[in-house]
Amino acid sequence: MGRPVFLGKAYINWCEKCNVPLIGDSCAVHGKEGVFRLDITPPGDLRFAFEKDLEFIRSIFREHYGVDPGELFDGKVVLLNKTPGEDDAYEIILDGYVFGWIRFDPLELKWKPGLKVEGAIALWKRFGKSMRKWIIVDDGAIEPILKGSNLLPVGIIEAEPSIRRNDDVVLISERGEVIATGIAKKDYGGLAGRERGTGVKVRRQKSINYREGRKATMEDALRANSIELEKKVMEARRFMRKTANRYSDLPIAVAFSGGKDSLAVLGLALEEFGDEGFTVFFNNTGIEFPETLEYVEELRKELEPKGIKFIVADAGDAFWRAIHVFSPPGRDYRWCCKVTKLGPITLAIKENYPTGVLMFVGQRKYESIKRFKQPRVWRNPWVPNETGASPIFHWRAIEVWLYIFSRNLRYNPLYEEGLDRIGCFLCPSSSLAEIYTLKERKPGLWAKWENELRRWAKRFDMPDEWITYGFWRWKKLSKGEKAIARELGVDVPEERSWEPVKYSIEEAENGFVTRFNTVVNLKRIREVAPILGEVEEGKNYIRAGRVTFKPDGAYADDSDEALQAYYLVKRAYECVGCGVCVGKCPKGALSIDPVSKKIKVDPALCIHCRECMGVCPLLKIKNPEEGSQL
Repeated sequence: MGRPVFLGKAYINWCEKCNVPLIGDSCAVHGKEGVFRLDITPPGDLRFAFEKDLEFIRSIFREHYGVDPGELFDGKVVLLNKTPGEDDAYEIILDGYVFGWIRFDPLELKWKPGLKVEGAIALWKRFGKSMRKWIIVDDGAIEPILKGSNLLPVGIIEAEPSIRRNDDVVLISERGEVIATGIAKKDYGGLAGRERGTGVKVRRQKSINYREGRKATMEDALRANSIELEKKVMEARRFMRKTANRYSDLPIAVAFSGGKDSLAVLGLALEEFGDEGFTVFFNNTGIEFPETLEYVEELRKELEPKGIKFIVADAGDAFWRAIHVFSPPGRDYRWCCKVTKLGPITLAIKENYPTGVLMFVGQRKYESIKRFKQPRVWRNPWVPNETGASPIFHWRAIEVWLYIFSRNLRYNPLYEEGLDRIGCFLCPSSSLAEIYTLKERKPGLWAKWENELRRWAKRFDMPDEWITYGFWRWKKLSKGEKAIARELGVDVPEERSWEPVKYSIEEAENGFVTRFNTVVNLKRIREVAPILGEVEEGKNYIRAGRVTFKPDGAYADDSDEALQAYYLVKRAYECVGCGVCVGKCPKGALSIDPVSKKIKVDPALCIHCRECMGVCPLLKIKNPEEGSQL
């Protein structure tokens, strides 16, 4: 990893008297008295830990250190801060200090814990030598360690026998004081036997701020943050009202995914526009968690009697049909979003609001670099009939949760099951940690996806590790993934490709000929031919603009049109009926055939502008070298 990216605040304020985090610089109960700043790892998108999170953290620490830190967490407000790393990693924050962390090791495929000095002090005070992974250090080694030196085995008086190389360990002085934490570079035998070389790589820590705070509840956190939270709520509502006035010709809608961010936006919309009514769009991708579908249905039943309209953009089995054309999706190959989300939502908007909508969405700048750079109001080229706006763009996750708790909004129960992000269960943007959480807690869902991946692994001649270590999440392996493959010693092809329709362009006497790996089906070409131009049909040929299609290929007067012929054949054959092009068509000439689930063109309406070619995922996502990656 490179240097961490700052997407916003890299600290949290803390009220020592209330023993809760603050989203502002003062407490609603105590003002600025006892308020201090705690620096955290960027980007600083903290959230509250649920009971399942704490149980999970306790199990990881128990396995490594041999003791249960549960009594430290009981009755306290505990935060988790997701940090950059090879895979998922979270800082654990309580009592106004960083206790330690857990991180998922992408090589060993397991969670591992670590302690800051403050966390080590807390555990050592309670458990002493009954905990594992400690090393007693000679007094003469303490000063060099505090000045930045690593620990040599010669400076070790005693070591706990379970220590293995690369374990996180705690360094203790002869007087029983915690002086540092670090990573063992030798097993217990090498440490106790005083082998030559570095014994422990000591972790540098500039300051130590250990404290033991009083018990605190979520009610305490809400009370302490009430003033600052309401400021954020009012700013978001003002933004929504101002944006609605600016686009007064568009009906108001909320994009609801079933996750926390869209729930916060829905809550804000109910506060600001509840009396006026608005529409909620839910996109059922066909690969949602069953719990999410149940949760959304419960909300629909609750809100519709209050005048809130619910529209479901249902992708049906589009993903499972499209995968045969696209192959498994990847982080660098996100066709799934276009097919199961943007296409269906475009069609749903077009059907219900032909002139478009103003869609309030739950996007936040802390989620990614791409979103950080995005404006607060935007137009999505994939959904031309939608103007998007994000009221909570500047909110952190902790502020989202404070708002949800303050309004007692019903949230997706999956959050209490230890899932950090709610969305498609097989999303390629999932971390390995999230995949293994899915595998453990939702085995039925994972089995369905794993069976599909096994079919593709066989087609691509991939090793088992392609699935086990999540290499399937890339079309072209990233630098980090290639490094993991090398370390594992497995041969994973750097790039995979799946092209049902293959082509070549040959120069001919009167122009160019596009050849395909299949006979050209003129009946199917007739349904889409107007896209390229005026259509002329004769015996065994169809002419569209400057291209003539025959069973043995497509004939054009220049190479550009020959390539366009390939694009048209590809769209005709591989179309999965996502509907993105239908929404883009300025004349409404395109539709999805209800039987074939593929596009067809009304020749009476088509003006041959080819704008639909510019948004087709088959061209823009599947063949970025021929189109452009959007």
